[in-house]
Amino acid sequence: HPAPQHPVVLPSVADAFAALLAAEQGEPPPTVAPTWPTSSAPAPAVTEELVERVTRQVLDRLSDKVVRDAVADVTSSIAERLVLEEIERIKSSIK
Repeated sequence: HPAPQHPVVLPSVADAFAALLAAEQGEPPPTVAPTWPTSSAPAPAVTEELVERVTRQVLDRLSDKVVRDAVADVTSSIAERLVLEEIERIKSSIK
């Protein structure tokens, strides 16, 4: 039989914030210290393959976003320049 799971009760956000603020300001800790849940599950093994896979995924996503952002910036600049040139061309043909 697995041990019964008891719900973990976290402190309120206000209590947690008050405890953090007190610690940052060097004040004594609150009379009731907030308790945080601990994990009974073992930490996952960080292997070289896992690091490589995560790194590859992050770089793929970043590279894709960087390329899209660069293309958007260049396209916008070129479009603006072409519109301004066309406006000047039309103005000069009216004179």
